[in-house]
Amino acid sequence: MIKKRTFILVAIVFLLLGYFTASQHTQKKAQSSPIQFYNSQLEPTDNIILTSSGNIYSLSAKNASQITKNTNLIEPITIGNNFAGVYKQTNYSSLIEYDSSGKEIKTLFDGNAQKIDNMLWITDPAIDPTQTQIAFVSDQNRLITGLPDNALFLLNLSSGKTSTIALPDHYSGGIAHPVWDMADPTVLLYDYYQYTPNTLEPYSTIMEYDTNTNNSFPLTSSSQNVFQSSLSPDGKHIMYLQRNSNGLDVSLYLADFSNNGITNPVKLASGDYAYPEFSYTLGYIYYLSADANDGYNLFKSKVVKNKLTDVTPLTTGSNLQGNSSYEINEIQP
Repeated sequence: MIKKRTFILVAIVFLLLGYFTASQHTQKKAQSSPIQFYNSQLEPTDNIILTSSGNIYSLSAKNASQITKNTNLIEPITIGNNFAGVYKQTNYSSLIEYDSSGKEIKTLFDGNAQKIDNMLWITDPAIDPTQTQIAFVSDQNRLITGLPDNALFLLNLSSGKTSTIALPDHYSGGIAHPVWDMADPTVLLYDYYQYTPNTLEPYSTIMEYDTNTNNSFPLTSSSQNVFQSSLSPDGKHIMYLQRNSNGLDVSLYLADFSNNGITNPVKLASGDYAYPEFSYTLGYIYYLSADANDGYNLFKSKVVKNKLTDVTPLTTGSNLQGNSSYEINEIQP
């Protein structure tokens, strides 16, 4: 009995360590100073959907508009002409859809419950290229399995039904950050958190899920310890973050992506980065970045000879949260 209790205690400790390692560089609080947008610096091909102080904003080179007010949202996505975001509370979160005027339409995932033990979490929603289903991670299997780790699910927008597509490694912190290949709707990438059997050190790998075969396979190794991948609009390149051994910052990598996996990785920069994303204008990228203990701002850079150049702030005020992703959509000419 003592050995069993010791194992459970160690597992719980490393669940927390795994989760901490997964998100330590993104948990800084946004500052209270008002956010300032410099949206005219966006590439004309791009529409960015982000949240600040709990509200959804839509940014293009010609316009910056606030969609919702007093909504306490993070991780926004677009569903056709509508918007959705994760409504985050102390003990649960839900996914709520709004129309273009900011009026609430419906709850797509309800994590609230009368009993606190039955409350659920949802995070990291990502809509597929066909706009028919949303990938997300949640602990909703906890009510059946008793395990707290996040699993990966698909929400069918037509039927409202969810299906489980990837299960977590027990007591690892679970799965995070699903990302669709906009050039191939059968490809979904996600972060898979684990810990080494011998040393119990937490790490993460990027996994690829094939919707045709319902199979997943790793694209990176435990020694790389990478997360938060992003695919280029043509599906030929990938960016991701790699944790550095100093535990203080991460490195931003760019690589080729194909049926052969990830090849020719190059390091673009090191620092406090989160959520790198490709522009629909070739050669440009976006990312969140922070200094010291400040919150995050959104930046744009041009990649020239495997270096970040023309670093341009698109927001000031350190008002963005590093645990809230954003979405980039193409503006048709």
